[in-house]
Amino acid sequence: MGQERSYGDMALVSMLVLFLEAVLALVVEVVRAETPVPNPWSGFTLGPLTLPFLLVVGAVVGAAVSWLLVLPTVWLSDVLGRRFGGRAAWWWVPLVAAAGLAPVGGYAAMGAGPLTALRWWLVGTALLTVPALLCRVRRRGVFGSVALWGTLAVLSAATVGGAALHTGLVERYRPPVLTRDALVGTWTDGGGGSVTFAADGAVSVSGGTTHSLDADFAVSVGECAGAGTWTFEAARDAWAQKVHTAVEACAWDPWYIGGTRARVVLYRYVGDPDSPDVYELAKAP
Repeated sequence: MGQERSYGDMALVSMLVLFLEAVLALVVEVVRAETPVPNPWSGFTLGPLTLPFLLVVGAVVGAAVSWLLVLPTVWLSDVLGRRFGGRAAWWWVPLVAAAGLAPVGGYAAMGAGPLTALRWWLVGTALLTVPALLCRVRRRGVFGSVALWGTLAVLSAATVGGAALHTGLVERYRPPVLTRDALVGTWTDGGGGSVTFAADGAVSVSGGTTHSLDADFAVSVGECAGAGTWTFEAARDAWAQKVHTAVEACAWDPWYIGGTRARVVLYRYVGDPDSPDVYELAKAP
């Protein structure tokens, strides 16, 4: 038989569901990031020292979302169900969630475009609907059931994703493996800058871009030009291939190789080390 549940109990269920949704989304993102041409930078890792901090932040965010969004959705859907149907009905929950997030979708459409806003609005509606529906369940042991089945869902997703990558069912991205001769020629950054690698090891830079950090970690962008030398560091591991340039006016870190066979790029990380941007060169046709 069902029983009335307190808002505190519902908030705990909501926080648990939101946590499981976040972990599941992380698993999906890890698998997805291995399949296209990813950004291989991994400056932030979930080490033992960061996990307690992330759990605290996650608990605070989960509590805020639960009390400000999920529980009001549950309450309003029950009110509307009784007002217009004589009893609370589950299908009011997604309607209320969608209506509540509509202003957010409208605001996002102004900056990201209608299709992107629509996609995120639907995703947000689904993420809000799931905990709200589970909060409506009025029976004992719902918290334990959600924890059990949610954990199994996360583990299943991780197992399937890992197996798909390991067996090659889902192709894992690897940078193209190049030879030194393939690098010879002119590479451009799309903004007027170019780097020309000669077969004899000479390099010339025209309109190159430099990036430096000041004491406040603000990025200062400059321009450089000059001549020097270059070397190619080949490697069996495609990720370890590097192109080194020695140009006095351009204090550049090594270039890494990325892109695809159809469009090879050289890239290096610039800006804040904790959240870098990528400066790319593509070979001129």
